[in-house]
Formats: sequence, structure tokens, C-alpha cells
Amino acid sequence: MLNFIYLVLFVMFSFVVNADQKDKRLDALFSLLINSNDNEEIIQTTENIWKIWLETNDPLIENEFKTALQLMDEGKLYKSIKIFTEVIEKNPDFAEAWNKRATVYFLIGDFNNSIFDIKKTLILEPRHFGAMDGLALIFISLRQYEKVVDIYEKMLEIFPNNLSIINKQKKLLKLLSKST
Repeated sequence: MLNFIYLVLFVMFSFVVNADQKDKRLDALFSLLINSNDNEEIIQTTENIWKIWLETNDPLIENEFKTALQLMDEGKLYKSIKIFTEVIEKNPDFAEAWNKRATVYFLIGDFNNSIFDIKKTLILEPRHFGAMDGLALIFISLRQYEKVVDIYEKMLEIFPNNLSIINKQKKLLKLLSKST
């Protein structure tokens, strides 16, 4: 019986170690993003990264995280913030909980808390292009376009041939050139 308990504890803790941004599969996917010129491959690779980021691999937070995501999708934003906060309190190293709560804060117009959570996300996963894009949206809303240009530059370091980011950057640079 004691061996069974040790086995269960080992499995639980080994999953937590490999959760989210710590997943070993991410390095290969990010390497593929840097080197890919194929837009379809870039899209598929980013989708695969998102799937990994959404994996909690932590039985202590799995159900709560899924509930918070569902509440967010249903527009029950304040309830989702409460549950994302509970998830963060239980596993403060789970970057995607911070990122999703940042998204909800953005949706309710609380840019300060959104920026705080985005910064925490980026500390945990510096390659989190979703968090970067969210930060860009905040700075666009605040009309701080120079900061957006810097964010797009950082995003292009992650995937230099991403047509969506390239087009966003071109539009922004065109807008900035007209305003000067």
C-alpha cells in the first residue's frame, strides 16, 4: 500500500513539473516557428503551442481552470476572475492562468491589472506571444504606439515570418509615419 501512495505522489508531482511553459515539447515548436517560412505551418505550430499552454497537468487546478475558461467564454467575467485567482493561488507558476486572467481584465477595461498579469505571464514564459499581443492591444487602446512597435519586434523574434504580425507592424508603422 505504501508503494502505491509513493507512486501516486510521484505521478502527481512529475506532472506539475512539466506543466504549461515548462513542457519539453515547446522548445522544438518555438524552433520551428523561428525557421518556418510556411504560413500554414506557422499557424499549426502556434495552435500546438496554445494546446500545450492550456494543459495544466495539475489535478489540483484542472477543474477550476476549465471552469474559469468556460465562465470567460460565457461572458461571466467577474466570476472567471475569481476562479482564475484561485488557480493562481494554488499554482502561481502556471503562466496560462495569469494570461487568461489578464485577458479578462482587458475585457472589463482594467488595463492596470491586465498589464500586471501580462508581465507575470512573460516572466514565467518570455516567449508568450499571446501575452505580448494582449499587451500590444492595451497600448493601442492607450494610443502608446511606440510601445506597440517594440512589442511587435519582440514577437517577430519568436516567429520572424508570421504574416499577421508583419502586417500589423506595417499598418502601425504607416499610421505612425502619417502622424509625424
